[in-house]
Amino acid sequence: MISNILGTSRFLILLAVLGTFVASATLQVFGLLRVIAVIADLVRAGDVSATASKGLIADTVAIIDIFLIGTVLFVISAGLYQLFVQSDLPLPRWLKIESLDDLKDNLTEVIIVALLVAFLGQAVEWTGDIAIIGLGLGVSTVIVAVAVLTWVSRSREPGPGR
Repeated sequence: MISNILGTSRFLILLAVLGTFVASATLQVFGLLRVIAVIADLVRAGDVSATASKGLIADTVAIIDIFLIGTVLFVISAGLYQLFVQSDLPLPRWLKIESLDDLKDNLTEVIIVALLVAFLGQAVEWTGDIAIIGLGLGVSTVIVAVAVLTWVSRSREPGPGR
């Protein structure tokens, strides 16, 4: 009886799958609406000055961040579905998830890219204030920490012939 309960309770993960998928779709649609709004503002203003281009770049970087977070949520949704419900989904090879470690690795890579995009957004709007150094050091510290953690965890994994 316990094995039946545990076997079917894996479908509770569908709540997380549905939630992350809806959140992902919401962010993707919002990102598209932001793209349309930025283009409309650009056309309406007709401003091609350096200041306007800097603002356009900042807006574009913020939009990329929205799409990246939406992508992270999609990866979580697809990965959880593969792990707990149906492992043979027709997805690209890079999105095939066989373990929680695979999901963690994919998410880690996308999160690092999102951090870099967030830093780029700040760098584009940089006015010469030295506070950006703290942000850069924080982002780089997180990236180094993740790299070390990944290296340590992979060096502990039994490999072929071990």
